[in-house]
Amino acid sequence: MRTGEIYWVNLDPAIGDEIKKRRPVIVVNGGHDRHLKLAIVVPVTAWSRYWDENPFFISLKPDSNNGLQKKSAVDCFQIRAISHKRFVEKIGNITNDEIDLLKKSIALILDIEPEHCE
Repeated sequence: MRTGEIYWVNLDPAIGDEIKKRRPVIVVNGGHDRHLKLAIVVPVTAWSRYWDENPFFISLKPDSNNGLQKKSAVDCFQIRAISHKRFVEKIGNITNDEIDLLKKSIALILDIEPEHCE
């Protein structure tokens, strides 16, 4: 697993406002097989006009590279570590420009200066 790859995963069971069910996620860090079988991911959800004004969401249009079927949003606020056992199948990749937007959004959420994420 590499940064920017999109996979179908099963996020159930979830608690409270955690994003749930089988859905695409984008790998932020594939983890370290030698030590932990965990990957840091951000989930992909259906697009809403509300996300236009929210810096925690990144818009993705479906294309042959990302494998998505409809306009979607990357929900960077729901960043989490998940077991490699939750991964079902790889469906695509995001572009380097989209990876940069993802890193900047996560930096904003974590209160890290974005220029330290280049």
